[in-house]
Amino acid sequence: MGKIIMAVLAGLMIAATVCIAADNPGLSRAMAKATLFTGLTDTERDTLKSATRLRQARAGECIIKQGTKSGSRFIILDSPAEILVNGNHIVTLSGQSLVGEIEFLDTLPASADVIVTQDTDLIEMNHTALTDLMDKHPRMGYVLMRELAKIAAQRLRAGNSK
Repeated sequence: MGKIIMAVLAGLMIAATVCIAADNPGLSRAMAKATLFTGLTDTERDTLKSATRLRQARAGECIIKQGTKSGSRFIILDSPAEILVNGNHIVTLSGQSLVGEIEFLDTLPASADVIVTQDTDLIEMNHTALTDLMDKHPRMGYVLMRELAKIAAQRLRAGNSK
């Protein structure tokens, strides 16, 4: 009987967490500004809130650690991000930077460290929850994958010009 009660309480806590995330006005504003989501309708962005959260990162924080699985990808809203592979600086990303997308695509551990250089807000997207939403909402999945492909292509072109 105790296990059943604990399971019910855990379910209620999860539901409450999802409701809080969905009602977060800061998350709504951040998602409205994020270029990754510009092709989505307001309803789709609202649906996407169940797979995202807004959180803060401090200057110098390593939000993705090479060789580990975070299970998340991030949009860094207001800080440059240093990308390091095996401790070597590869590139500094600026603007609204999407990071963690390679782990999302191939489900392997992170290929680089990602360190924010200033205090900033992040939109964190849970890989499992996001994949489930994309399966249930194919148009939303298509828009997000199209935007992800554009970002990847821009990064490849920038790398080719060096």
